[in-house]
Amino acid sequence: MNNNRKNVERLYKLWIGREDENEKYLIGWLYWNSPLFTPTLEGLSAYKAYRSLSEEKRMEYAMYSSNLYDVFFLLNAQQISFVERTLPPYPYILEMVWKDKDVSKEDVEILKKKLSKNPVKSMKIVKEKERVLKKYGMISDEYITILERRKVNEWKDLQKIMALFYGITATQTYLLTSNLLAAILYLLSFPVPYQTLRYISLKLPDKRIRSYIDKISLLYFASSSPLGLAISTLEFGILAPLISKVIKKYWYSDYFPNLLRGSIYKVQTFLSGLKTKKFDEKEMRELLYNIKIESTSIPKSSIDRFREEIDNEIIEIEDPRKVLLDPLAISWFRRKVVVIPEGREIKIVDKEFVRKLAQKEGIFLSEMEARIKKYPLQYLGFDVHNGKLVFTRDIIGILPCQIQDALAYKEGYLAVLGKKADNLFEKTLKDYYIHNKRIIWQKRGKSEI
Repeated sequence: MNNNRKNVERLYKLWIGREDENEKYLIGWLYWNSPLFTPTLEGLSAYKAYRSLSEEKRMEYAMYSSNLYDVFFLLNAQQISFVERTLPPYPYILEMVWKDKDVSKEDVEILKKKLSKNPVKSMKIVKEKERVLKKYGMISDEYITILERRKVNEWKDLQKIMALFYGITATQTYLLTSNLLAAILYLLSFPVPYQTLRYISLKLPDKRIRSYIDKISLLYFASSSPLGLAISTLEFGILAPLISKVIKKYWYSDYFPNLLRGSIYKVQTFLSGLKTKKFDEKEMRELLYNIKIESTSIPKSSIDRFREEIDNEIIEIEDPRKVLLDPLAISWFRRKVVVIPEGREIKIVDKEFVRKLAQKEGIFLSEMEARIKKYPLQYLGFDVHNGKLVFTRDIIGILPCQIQDALAYKEGYLAVLGKKADNLFEKTLKDYYIHNKRIIWQKRGKSEI
């Protein structure tokens, strides 16, 4: 734990210590899988995808995106541009907002608090944070609307489960008593009145009245079904998060065969309300090729390179239902290792991809391997894997569904950021090579090249 904290502090200081924006950008990209920079990249790409949509479609995407963070709604155009140009650590973005809002040191400490494993303590911390956010106006009206819509959607999703539960319970009551009236009275005594109160609360515009009705519905729940309240608290407050952690932890173990993983993914997708369809790679490539990124922070050359690789099928497109990368992921951008430098040697670990490149170029495999070993950045991107610099290819996963346009934009935008990093890294290496060559020639008494 201490080592992780030290690494985070070291990375933060490394980024802060650089004055050149391109150097900051490369640090942010190079460590994009670090907890410091992942929320920045995922949050920025989700926000840009949200803004790329028409107003009618934005809310639909917001209901399913787990990376649409409230802090990006507080940034102005100049600050968003700064984030695009430098990829700062996520805590730095938060500090930018806190500074703008003149948040006191005491309230900053509250905002920095980590949630406890104890659900009761966690709820208390969340309420404290909500109080501070409201005090300084750090939740935009637009994001409040999103939260309220999510609350309604969560209630609707829960209704699917609760309707099944109440239906089974009412049926059991009827079978035990052979009295239809008993089953109807059960439904009228608790489920129908409670759910009616919840429905009224969600529809009311007045927050104060809504708060009163929520308290009344909770008291009604506790008095009518104290055991049900205890079970619900246990299931949703403790067991559900625990089960979720276990699933994520053992997702790729032998305990989760493909059939089980596929079933879990299908259930999660169904409960979320996403309407999936047949995967069409051609359609996905067209979506990715046609995304419009208008930003002075991103060079046109990076966008052109992305489009060229999409058009030439160099970037692989995946169906999340087949790959099952994560139990909750509906889209992603990732990089797969192709080449690993080992001292002065270069080892190719993904020959199938190199063979694909050779076919595209119309040359023999051996010639393509020689080209890649000589100059890998001509065809590949770069990343850090197990603490080593490696050369990679891009993979994008998109679930075919009603929000696939937004998913394509989000992951395509990330890929374009990667192309910008690749170009910057290539330029850095060239500048380094030329600079050192000049020094060598000067030492030998020759004129500069």
